[in-house]
Amino acid sequence: MHPYGVTVAEFTNRISALRNKLGNEGVKDEGLGFILPFSGNILSADNNSLSYPRTPREILSIIYGSGNESVPGGFYPNGADGRIARYYLHNT
Repeated sequence: MHPYGVTVAEFTNRISALRNKLGNEGVKDEGLGFILPFSGNILSADNNSLSYPRTPREILSIIYGSGNESVPGGFYPNGADGRIARYYLHNT
């Protein structure tokens, strides 16, 4: 990928690793994880093809980019304005 000097797979894997780190709850996002020659991990899911669940706390930690559900930043530098987001900003 120009201008980053990495492949799409590597770029995607780095984003997945960051989401796992910020979510603080293990590996719920696996990236592309290509296995040669032809198979790849397109969907990070359980045996029933259901994506791994994330709690509101995990989601806020990721979208804020802080790894903490009560510290705004990232996509919402002033904090999100929903009921759940306001709860975490004022109660943790």
